[in-house]
Amino acid sequence: MSNQPPRWASRFLQWYCKPELLNEIEGDALELFYERLEEHGRIRASLQYIWDILRFFRRSNIKNSNSKFPKNSIPVAMLKNYYFTALRNLLKHKAYFAINTGGLAIGIASFTFIALYVANELSYDRFHANHENIYRANTKAIIRGEANNDATTSAPLAKTLLANYPEVLQATRFLKANSLLIGRGNMKISENDVLFADSAFFEVFKFELMQGNPKTALAAPNAMVLSQSYARKYFGDDDPMGKQLTVDDDSIVYEITGIVKDIPANSHIKFDMMGSIISNAAWNRDHWIGGDQHVYVELDPKTDPENLAKKMQKVFYDYMAPQIEYYTGLRIKEWEAAGNSVGYALMPIADIHLRSVFSGELEPGGNITYIYIYSVIGLILLFIAIFNFVNLATAHSSTRAKEVAIRKTIGSSRRGLIYQFIAESVLVSFIATFIAAFMVVLLKPFFVELIGRQIAYDLTSSHLVWLLMLAFAVFVGFLAGSYPAFALSSYKPTEVMKGHRGSQSKSGWLRSLLVTLQFTASLVIIIGTVVIYRQIDFMLTRNLGFDRDQMVVLERPDWLQDNLDAFKEELRQSSNIVEIGNSETIPGKPYAIRSYRRQTDAETFLFFNNQVTYEHLDLLGLELVSGRFFSKEHRLDSNAVVLNETAANALGFDDPIGKPLTSAFKKGRVITIIGVVKDYNIQSLHNVIAPVSIELAPANNDGFISVKVAGNSDIRSTISFVEDIWGRHTNHKPIQYFFFDEEYQRIYNSETSTARILVVFAGLSIFVACLGLLGLITHTTSARKKEIGIRKTLGASIATLVRIMSSDTLRLILAAVLISVPLAYLATDYWLQSFADRIGFSPWVYVICVLAVGLTVCIAISYQTIKAALGNPIDSLRQE
Repeated sequence: MSNQPPRWASRFLQWYCKPELLNEIEGDALELFYERLEEHGRIRASLQYIWDILRFFRRSNIKNSNSKFPKNSIPVAMLKNYYFTALRNLLKHKAYFAINTGGLAIGIASFTFIALYVANELSYDRFHANHENIYRANTKAIIRGEANNDATTSAPLAKTLLANYPEVLQATRFLKANSLLIGRGNMKISENDVLFADSAFFEVFKFELMQGNPKTALAAPNAMVLSQSYARKYFGDDDPMGKQLTVDDDSIVYEITGIVKDIPANSHIKFDMMGSIISNAAWNRDHWIGGDQHVYVELDPKTDPENLAKKMQKVFYDYMAPQIEYYTGLRIKEWEAAGNSVGYALMPIADIHLRSVFSGELEPGGNITYIYIYSVIGLILLFIAIFNFVNLATAHSSTRAKEVAIRKTIGSSRRGLIYQFIAESVLVSFIATFIAAFMVVLLKPFFVELIGRQIAYDLTSSHLVWLLMLAFAVFVGFLAGSYPAFALSSYKPTEVMKGHRGSQSKSGWLRSLLVTLQFTASLVIIIGTVVIYRQIDFMLTRNLGFDRDQMVVLERPDWLQDNLDAFKEELRQSSNIVEIGNSETIPGKPYAIRSYRRQTDAETFLFFNNQVTYEHLDLLGLELVSGRFFSKEHRLDSNAVVLNETAANALGFDDPIGKPLTSAFKKGRVITIIGVVKDYNIQSLHNVIAPVSIELAPANNDGFISVKVAGNSDIRSTISFVEDIWGRHTNHKPIQYFFFDEEYQRIYNSETSTARILVVFAGLSIFVACLGLLGLITHTTSARKKEIGIRKTLGASIATLVRIMSSDTLRLILAAVLISVPLAYLATDYWLQSFADRIGFSPWVYVICVLAVGLTVCIAISYQTIKAALGNPIDSLRQE
């Protein structure tokens, strides 16, 4: 590939630039080009070179108008004439200008918003200089034929890979702590999502350390790195380096060893506080089963990650298999023969945000399917706007036939006319693009709120964005103006003066095609929006088998220590509190996995497990199918288990009540099945109902305290009451709580965000389409005003006139319906396949959407037709 700047840009500079300025300007531009070539590569350097050449295209740098122009070029005087002619023509037809510019501006703004969002999603984690070589190690397990894929792995995996595989250049691991009490002096703040990592973290990931050494910042126990924002939060303007923060207890002190630049929005690893993982011995055990740490590796660029993942199977047999044999009592071959296996997969870091199918992610990821949906919507909106532009420009061009004839008569060339009409179209496109850019800058905060996440890009990110928008404006203007320009310039003056305009019939098919495509696209978006909303409503209102309403969930029950029972008893004194209990987890949150075996054989079963207190059944409103729940009257319930129907069926007992099980986690003690509850969803409806086991929790539990509030109570006063009692029993540690129903809905953030976006852009699509249709009808009624006057004079009613004027358009809408309905069905059916439980096909959705669009179109047509029909026929007959 040549390391020279684009030749055409250099020739353009030589063509327009004054000779006395050429050497200086060209020299500066070339010097900047070669600097950028070394720094950023050829593509970016070339684009910036083109931008520099365009920036120098100023009046002071342009050759005098009497200088020799290349053959076939357009003189500056003529360009000015085109500009002022276009301006006068646009101001003369204000309604046409407003509709055309407004529709195009909305389409470009909508497309720009979606393009910025899609670019943000596709850019995740690509800011790391070596992102092509960074992979995450994932655990892929099959237990009794069912896949269990997890983003987390075992703690010793990172050092094992680094020691045994030369392909691995660097390896790091970290874990996330859900909630910690961070203190400085008298200030105590409960912080979520604090990460703890090993010393290689800042060598693998290229997060920018403003202060501190990347190699040693996390090397010592009780070391902590803060983001710039959190450094200001805890230390103000003071230098935090070497200062201390307490974690959970005043006796646990962490020293600040580094300040990292605030993490970009397009990173799936986000943190404001990161401690050294060697601070806690429990996080560094040589334990291979049930890992909760994220392991990332940097590979040699020549490494094939798939081959390496296969070689990593040796790690399983050497390290994990012996521990599986210990806990299950089975030889590893017997365990695998029963349909079980564990392996590893290496996933590129750039794919994690959009393509991960693993549980245990650091944050809810995106979905590549939705990126495709957004991209299609953005293109549809843009093309609807462009179709409008072309349609109106084509229709409006017929009103200027006499102008073309007169211009030709007095000597205008066809080329000059083509240039003129294209120049007018480009001018409108420029104005629309400028308005669109203003809308994007002004409405960005609302768009961020709509999608529910920050985006790393905007129009000010780079001047290249403006260059692309400039090029886009020229492209759209040329596209929209080409057909009218070539059609109009072909008119013969003698034919026009006689009233013959043959091109109208030629342009009619184009307008019909564009109207049909517009409404086809709009109907697909609208039907898709309604189906998505119905599925989300189905997910949020469906009976999930448990009660999540009027439930306040408190975090960190371990802060109560020995006061847990006293805290719960005091809360029960309030008439506003129906029930209270604690559990290790709740539906919608991660569940631990426990292995069980029937006492009569060695087959192993893995179930999702929850540790709960006696109140759990009534608290969540679970339905008991058989047997009983845990009770204080039964002292042996600490060795009992309650199963859901799916788990009970998996075990294969005709009557599971009273049957004995063993579990490695109970060290071989017999566990008796005492009850079976009806199936309930602990995960989203994307997943089938999982087997669940419920066991009695210890007296104090690391999990959640759920407080059921009476439906008629004042929720604010109740929470204040809970806060007061919490403070007294925890030595005034800050309370953290959330509402169960709201937190559970977060599972469907991607779907609800997509639905919100679709509603907005579906509304815009039909608005822009109807705006164009309104302009087209306005033009048609104006062109047929004389016909309307004659028909009305001859006795035609308003209803008859509306029918005649709307018949052609309604036929086009009918064609759009016939095309859009099967397309919308195929698209929505494909999307619904990702849900285990989903809504069925409802023809009424399609009927209602079609009727709504049809009614909107009829109103748009009727308004202009009735307005024309109510006018005095004499006025319309005098128009010529």
